[in-house]
Amino acid sequence: MNNQNVQAARLRGWNKTMIMNKTAIPDINWLVAKLRANNPAKLTQILPQMAMTTDVAPRKWSSKLKKKLKMIAIAHLTWNRRQAKLTSNNREIKAITQGLRSFAKILKNLRVQSLAMEAIIVQQFSTLENGEHLY
Repeated sequence: MNNQNVQAARLRGWNKTMIMNKTAIPDINWLVAKLRANNPAKLTQILPQMAMTTDVAPRKWSSKLKKKLKMIAIAHLTWNRRQAKLTSNNREIKAITQGLRSFAKILKNLRVQSLAMEAIIVQQFSTLENGEHLY
């Protein structure tokens, strides 16, 4: 069927009608059946049961677990030398995974099925000798 479409487009252009072989009818019927069977999924918005906030600074990270407005748990550490040299995005990813590892038991015991994640990134500003800032 694709070869017939290409040939018809080449000879007559895209706006013309095309006479098809009978051999293409099963392909068309198959396509129509697949299109009819395609039921779109309805998206439902799941409200988060808890929120995890990560705070990443050049020298340390912290992660807080909150339920509604009540603090449940806090985890924090300083970066080692290798981790301190990572980019801020990589440190943020590491802080999120470390926070999830730290709170895994709590999340499992409370049977949390939806978790909102918030990230706070603290940029390190360096000042050159001439007063310009490096961001």
